[in-house]
Amino acid sequence: MERLTWKYLGFGLSALLWSLLVIWIELWYLLVFDLVLFDLFVTGKVDWTLRKYGLPRHLQSFIEWLAIVLLALGCSFTLKVLFVETYKIPTPSMEETLLAGDFIFVSKLSYGPRLPETPLAIPFYHNKLPSGKKSYSEKLKMPHKRLKGFSSIERDDIIVFNFPEGDTMVVQYPGQNYYSLVRQYGREYILSEFDIITHPVDKRENYIKRCIALPGDTLQITGGEIRVNGKTRPVLPHQKFKYYVTTTGNPLPDPLLDSLKILKTSVTYNPVNSLHVLYLAEENVETLKSFPQVRSIKQYSEPTLSFQNQEIFPHSNNYRWTGDNFGPLKVPAKGDTIPLDMLNLPLYQRLIATYEHNNLQLVEGDIHINGVPAESYVVKMNYYFVMGDNRHNSADSRYWGFVPEDHLLGKAVTVWFSIEPEKRIIGGLRKERIFSSIK
Repeated sequence: MERLTWKYLGFGLSALLWSLLVIWIELWYLLVFDLVLFDLFVTGKVDWTLRKYGLPRHLQSFIEWLAIVLLALGCSFTLKVLFVETYKIPTPSMEETLLAGDFIFVSKLSYGPRLPETPLAIPFYHNKLPSGKKSYSEKLKMPHKRLKGFSSIERDDIIVFNFPEGDTMVVQYPGQNYYSLVRQYGREYILSEFDIITHPVDKRENYIKRCIALPGDTLQITGGEIRVNGKTRPVLPHQKFKYYVTTTGNPLPDPLLDSLKILKTSVTYNPVNSLHVLYLAEENVETLKSFPQVRSIKQYSEPTLSFQNQEIFPHSNNYRWTGDNFGPLKVPAKGDTIPLDMLNLPLYQRLIATYEHNNLQLVEGDIHINGVPAESYVVKMNYYFVMGDNRHNSADSRYWGFVPEDHLLGKAVTVWFSIEPEKRIIGGLRKERIFSSIK
């Protein structure tokens, strides 16, 4: 009797957890697995080991190992999609908050897990194999669906998302932005000379940045100072900026750069005028000034130009914005009605045509959406404006625009391991960063 009670208790707890998971992800047909749990815990009518079917020993062993591998893959996939995923920081765009070589945990529960839209994929390969071929198939595509999370994005959250302009890539230049290459060399040349590959939303490259402005916010950058809804944002601790450093004739020594936590690969030096280009946190500026070899230090600020900077969003001659003088720009929110004209169309053209899948055309100088003349547009999704903490060494929303809501992956929460790039564990391990929280 006691043994039967424990069987029912085990079944009850397992069925409850499984049912709650199914209700959360709203895949109701998976509730049938409760019958399997009932047999496993209580009735035992089915021989799940397959021993009574008289299969050859080697075949039975193969099936058992296959079941173990599939179960492990299923658990790993479920954990990765619904709860937490690990990422490696590849670039210095978020220094000093996150360093190149940091391995981080990203919470999928924070904003709600996004279910896979391209589920037919080889495990552990995001979008391509070592050979360069796609690691997934688009024969089965699921509609966008996000489960409920326990919070929403707030300003200053560090978020992971799919790169909005990563829908098209040049195979020969995987680290280059396709749209930037088109602006530089022309679409016809790029298409004729190189191989092009396209990715759906969930298979685009993963980016990590800090959320600066939320849906409905108005953002403006003046002389490097950021204002959101008219309020100046304070400079973050350890935030880096670009500086021009002139010395008395020799390059800055490696020990000094190491003491300031500056990667030598990120330093540009011109021996003609002894000019260094460095990315420094403000607290290190005074330290560098006290070094006798330093003649002058000047923080860089990109001025408003007399011509349009083609690399700055929205890539239009009507907007002479720069990385330090940008906006004002309102971040679209779901339900917003945007008046449309030829002046502001560059701001929202990609939003309408690419992110929200409309047919946008210009017909004799008039804007047509899905074949109908349009003087306004109602936004279907929320959007976000993001920037890197290493302000002058970050490709972010100032360069490619808004982050759509359906591109969001999760919130960066913890650094679980950290090693300096191109160094071995013994010499490059950053012990002080292991299991440190991300703010």
